[in-house]
Amino acid sequence: MSTRSSPSRNVLATKSEGTSDAAPVSSNRGSGIRRAVLPEPLPPPSDALAAALTLLEGVASRRMCREELRSWIDRNLVHTGYMARPWRIQEPLFGALPADKHCSSFLPEIPPTDETAAILVRTRARVVGQLRGLLQSPVDDRFLSAAIFAGRVRRVVVGESMQWVPRPRSHDILSDIVTSLFVSDILGRREFYAQNLCVCDTCGRVRFDPEPPQRDKCFFC
Repeated sequence: MSTRSSPSRNVLATKSEGTSDAAPVSSNRGSGIRRAVLPEPLPPPSDALAAALTLLEGVASRRMCREELRSWIDRNLVHTGYMARPWRIQEPLFGALPADKHCSSFLPEIPPTDETAAILVRTRARVVGQLRGLLQSPVDDRFLSAAIFAGRVRRVVVGESMQWVPRPRSHDILSDIVTSLFVSDILGRREFYAQNLCVCDTCGRVRFDPEPPQRDKCFFC
């Protein structure tokens, strides 16, 4: 999953009679050339966001296997001090959680026969389904309150400021663990998500784009 900005546009546009430019411009009088102002580049993702996007993209591209999942957990959750190493990776079947109706569209038509792959696709579907709620009208952000209430994210003092950090438990299901990474990042910069989050309704790709044609579509669908 990438957080890159949208492809660069042609910043030079000739102003013709009877037309107007919607974007802010700086004009050079007498030249007939107007220079459009490009959007500010997106900031680099936080460690929590980068880790969560890496897992989602790894599952979507079928690169995430059992050993890669264990390595991802150790690297992004255990070694960072966010949680103890889980003794078992689990994810319930669909139908067990109220939010399942928002997630089923991101499951493959034929479920994987491999247990780890099946857990991963269910995890990705649930996480993407919850993120979609931020793009709905009205916004459905109940998963944020659920994570706070369950203690899967907490506020801690970092330097001279308070920050939200993931605090999943070793017995949590995998989708809750991954969601805690997103939640800690969302709570710290809600406006960034409101302005840039994109979730494809077709493939479930999660990305960030300051000026997407549509926030519920991606370049591949």
